[in-house]
Amino acid sequence: MSDAAIQGYIQTLIRTTTIFSRPDVTLGDFRVLDRGSAPYAVVLPGRIVSAERSGDWAQVRFIWEHTVEVFEQFSGDSYAAFSAARQAAVDAIGQNPTLGGQSEISNAYVGDATKPLYLYRDAADDHPTFVFSRVMVRSTEEVSYAGSGEFA
Repeated sequence: MSDAAIQGYIQTLIRTTTIFSRPDVTLGDFRVLDRGSAPYAVVLPGRIVSAERSGDWAQVRFIWEHTVEVFEQFSGDSYAAFSAARQAAVDAIGQNPTLGGQSEISNAYVGDATKPLYLYRDAADDHPTFVFSRVMVRSTEEVSYAGSGEFA
C-alpha cells in the first residue's frame, strides 16, 4: 500500500456522502475553491507517525496521519453549513474503520480537527471568503513483506 492509496480511500469515502459533490473532493488540488461549488474537501499527503515490526519479522505496522481540509463559503454568523460539511467528513471516516473494506487497514479514525479557520481571497477584504477546518485522519496499516527481500 502507499500514501497515495490511503489518500484515495479517504477521498472515496468523503465522495460517498450526500453533502459533497464528487468533483469537489480532491487530492491536494486547492484550485477546486475557484471552480466548484461548496463545500469542498482537499485530502493532503500523509505522514508516517510510527512504524514498527509486529507479529513475525515480516510484518510491519504503520501509523499514518492524513489531513483533510474541509471548506465552506463564509456566510456571516451562521456556521450550520460548515458544521454539516465537517461532520459529514468525520462521519465518513468514523463509520469506515477499514477505509472502505481495505484488508491492510485495521483502524482509521479522526484524531483531531481544528477550530474554524478563515481564508481571505484578498488581504484587504473585510470578510473571509471561506471558513475551513483541518481534520486529521489516523489509520493503522498492517503490511506483510513475507516472500520478498530477506523474507523470501
